[in-house]
Order: sequence, then C-alpha cells, then structure tokens
Amino acid sequence: MKRLIIVTVIIVIASASYSQTNDVRAEEFYYRGVNRILMKDYKRAIYDLTEAIRRDSGFLQAYENRGVARYYLNDNEGAIEDYNKALEINPYDYNTYGRRGWAKFKLDDYEGAMADFSMAIEGKKDVEKYYNTRGQIKYFLGDYEGALSDFNEVIKTWGAGRDQKSKAFFWRAIVKIDNGDKEGGCEDLNESVRLGYEEAAPVRAVYCE
Repeated sequence: MKRLIIVTVIIVIASASYSQTNDVRAEEFYYRGVNRILMKDYKRAIYDLTEAIRRDSGFLQAYENRGVARYYLNDNEGAIEDYNKALEINPYDYNTYGRRGWAKFKLDDYEGAMADFSMAIEGKKDVEKYYNTRGQIKYFLGDYEGALSDFNEVIKTWGAGRDQKSKAFFWRAIVKIDNGDKEGGCEDLNESVRLGYEEAAPVRAVYCE
C-alpha cells in the first residue's frame, strides 16, 4: 500500500501582523507581498518580497514568506534557500524548520525532511501536524515502529484537534494493515471515517468490507 496516498500539505504563512525592519519602504513591499500571497498571486508576491529583502537583507519574515510563495509555485529549491537564510537569521524559528521540511519532502529528501520535522517538534507548538508528516515519512522509509509512535503521539494528545487526529488514525491504520493487523487497521479506519477524514472511507471499503 506504500505511496498510494498523496500527502497534501498546507503551509501556514508567517505572521503578517508585524514586521521586523526599520526600513519603511521595505515594510511596505513586505505587507504588499504577504497580501498577494493571500490572494494566491505568488509571482508578484515574490517580486515584492524580493524588493523588501533588497532594501533590508536581514528581513527575516520577508525570507520566510518568499519561501512560502516559492513553495506554492513548486520552486522547492528556491523555497529551501529562503528558509535556510531565515534560519541563519533566527535558528530558533521552529515553524520554518517545518516549512523547509515540507519542501524537502516534495523533493523526496526524506531524511532531510525528517530532520527538519524533528526540529519543528522541539518548538512544542502545533506539533501534531509535524508528527503526522514525520510519521508518514517513517512509513515510506519502512520504519513502521517509528511511524506508529508518531501517530500515537497525535492520537493521545487531547488538544490535537479533529483534523490531525483523523489523519493520525488513517495513517496508523495503513501501517497496521501493512503489518498484517487488519482488524486493528479497520478499527482505526472506522475512527478516521467518524472524525471526517475523506480518504478513509474508500480505503476502508477496499480492506474492511
């Protein structure tokens, strides 16, 4: 069953509520670039954010958000370059590790992505999505025990939220079924369906009915 399910990732835009620059014009280009990302006008967003960076080469958030725009344009190498620069400026920006991890994941750099998600988890904020994605990577690499451990972290976390829990149950089911535990896998698929994960029902229909 490996690789039959495509992982969909949504990158959260770095906070646009404030900026870290003393250059007024750089800030203007930055806010305009972020607004263009929100409107999915990624090419012009990159232009504006590049101009903000030209005016202030240490503008952390401009690098982060230009990386987001490049990611959405499937320029994963460019996104990684921007995230690298952002992490040079602030190596404790754990969400940027997560964003870089997703870009590496799309390039099939599973080891690099897993390392970045592990760093993101150290930030102890919104970690469920990172556990879920890291668990999927471990599954693709054949580390079933490690994958189960990550999905279990999400499932046992009270505040994980319905969306992340439904994904964790789904992927834990996939691992169990691959390991020959069809009964346990189907129980997890039932729970994933109950929580509303759309991909769970067709998989349950194949393996459990």
